Amino acid sequence: MNVIAIIPARYASTRFPGKPLVDLHGKTMLEMVWLAAKSASSISAVAIATDDDRVAQECSRIGADCIITDSTLLSGTDRVAQAMQRAYPNADIVLNVQGDEPLLRGALLDSLVHALQHSTTDVATPIKKIETQEELDNPTVCKVTLRADSTALYFSRSTIPFVRGAERSDWLAHHTFWKHIGIYAYKRTALERFISLSPHPLEESESLEQLRLLADGARYLCVETSDTLVAIDTPEDANRVRDILRP
Repeated sequence: MNVIAIIPARYASTRFPGKPLVDLHGKTMLEMVWLAAKSASSISAVAIATDDDRVAQECSRIGADCIITDSTLLSGTDRVAQAMQRAYPNADIVLNVQGDEPLLRGALLDSLVHALQHSTTDVATPIKKIETQEELDNPTVCKVTLRADSTALYFSRSTIPFVRGAERSDWLAHHTFWKHIGIYAYKRTALERFISLSPHPLEESESLEQLRLLADGARYLCVETSDTLVAIDTPEDANRVRDILRP
């Protein structure tokens, strides 16, 4: 089976311009994510998709395959899909590996590939239990509710589900809440389906691209992980990762 990983890397981040190239103890964030993806035994090829010359130069420096994509694309998944069409049109499974997850391990990607290979679902994606009130209340932390078969019922920036009859500060004692980690293993047909669809009103309202396929009836298999991941969206996040990585 032909399994490929594509890392979408956008230089012009609103909150943290240039973040793919931020230094984390001698390696750029992009290099760390690329090395993690390369370490996954189930993946046969890893490439970085970008529209920026500075990111392309970093790809050349570290020896990574680089696919130049259009600057007008709406989301990371759109960028991954275009890169797949241009370089890997015969892939069976395509991983969208977010370029802002420097603590990623290849084993997590392998678990997604394995789960998708043994499932009739369209996409596999990781989730983790929410353990703090701060995460529960934070709209930048995407939450997901699950069906009995561990497929996603809905993704939201809101705290879902609502726990009636309990103080909000006690919700974690009454229900298991899940946060979604924005890494995806797509069957190629699902990724092709994604780009054939117009953005859905729910996707636009929540600013969550996974709602495009979910609203169209696709099934997302949610795979639990205990890995500690820190997405870098701000300079403060980068400092937090540096503290974690400090010897």
